[in-house]
Amino acid sequence: MPEITLDYEPQARQQLLHSTIARQIFYGGAAGGGKSHSLRWDAIQFCLNNPGLEAFLFRRTLGELQDNHIRRIKLELPNQAGKFSDSRNTFEFANGSVLRFCYCEREDDVRRYQGAEFHWLGIDEASHFTEFQIAYLRGRVRIGGFRPVEHWLLPRIVFGSNPGGPGHSFLKSTFIEGRQPEVMFYDYSMADESDPSDKGWLSIFIPAKIADNRFLPSNYAGQFKSLPPELARALAEGDWDAVVGQALHTLSREQHQIRPFNPPRHWTRFMSMDWGTASPFSIGWYAVSEGALLAAKDGWDEKWLPTGAIVKFREWYGWNGRANKGCRMESPAVARGIIEREDAPQDYRVADTEIWAQKDGPCVAERMGNIDERLNFRRAIKDRRRNYEEFLARLAGSPEYGADGEPGDYPMFYITSNCIHFWRTVPILTLDNLDPDKGPDTKLEDHCYDETAYALRSRPYVSTKEDRYMAEHYDEIKEARGKVVGRYAT
Repeated sequence: MPEITLDYEPQARQQLLHSTIARQIFYGGAAGGGKSHSLRWDAIQFCLNNPGLEAFLFRRTLGELQDNHIRRIKLELPNQAGKFSDSRNTFEFANGSVLRFCYCEREDDVRRYQGAEFHWLGIDEASHFTEFQIAYLRGRVRIGGFRPVEHWLLPRIVFGSNPGGPGHSFLKSTFIEGRQPEVMFYDYSMADESDPSDKGWLSIFIPAKIADNRFLPSNYAGQFKSLPPELARALAEGDWDAVVGQALHTLSREQHQIRPFNPPRHWTRFMSMDWGTASPFSIGWYAVSEGALLAAKDGWDEKWLPTGAIVKFREWYGWNGRANKGCRMESPAVARGIIEREDAPQDYRVADTEIWAQKDGPCVAERMGNIDERLNFRRAIKDRRRNYEEFLARLAGSPEYGADGEPGDYPMFYITSNCIHFWRTVPILTLDNLDPDKGPDTKLEDHCYDETAYALRSRPYVSTKEDRYMAEHYDEIKEARGKVVGRYAT
């Protein structure tokens, strides 16, 4: 193959993408970070360096594929490199490699690739794909009988994406939650289950920022100001906690996330549970601050925890590793797991009323109590509207005096960073379209939210006389309102 001169000079983070030895890369974040350009050129370089390579680059729709990739590659590569086939949407390199441009507009479009063998897979704007589509395409990635020159780097998967969309949760949980940017880790979901020593695929998250692209105008980020605040944050800052229609738009890591710590034993402690078998169960452990300064440690700044603030410091999430899928653990095993995870007495426990449902034999509450008499629960209040109001009030907090005696605005709810499923699922919940006053859409993965709402509602945040009256007379008020406004009144 003759020597080819290519008009491509990668910028710093693009160069990291091309040079990393990780086999699964997520290059994602802010708009304008050069993600699409980087994915295409990563494919081009592997095709040129490995004769006979089969590379597949996906977008969700054919129109996006043509605008973002096909039109551009026709201009970027010289005739010596190969030729583009319009009938097959492929660039066929002179050395026998092929870069195929593919799209999956409908859910089942991925099945067209059932027998394909991907040596290199790129999914551009991966958050626009569903988790099923992503999983299906990842399942086609293998080497087979192909012997690449760069065998230590192949097969390879590269994702590029902004936040938002049906694949948002998959990308966030796989590459961002509990991970350090630009630090490689093993994705155990890609491990060969028949080989106990297999750690999975070496993977990395490379954040994309507007500032990384020197070709963008200096005022590029300003064009997002007219968008909804959550969408603006997602596109301008690459914030994976920002979602359009976000139910808890005031929840932020900067304000509400604190470092892991074990609260003093004399603080009020309690536990909350949202039950599930086919769906995940969520269990959280909480403490009530008596006014304390959480010292700086391991890179975390000090944090003032106001008197009466609730801290969620531990969680247990019963899932099978797939979003919104439960581990189907029996209630006695869950009961034992709860006791094993506790290092101090609980002042009380609150749980979803589902555990008292009588089906075949003893209910879940009875079976747990038979394992350990300390597992004595009170019934959670399941009023989604009021629970949502309580959640928002706790996040907002009110003016308090800090450790230095100076007044400031402090939240009255904090969550430690080791509550990874809280941070994975709760910030991205969106409002119920039919009744947004009820908070998050119940069709979403809301188990951590519900369990946390039960906990917060068990200790109402009281800052005014009206709050106190509502907290003390809630049942009578609800009953009185029910008599005035009938169930089917219009």
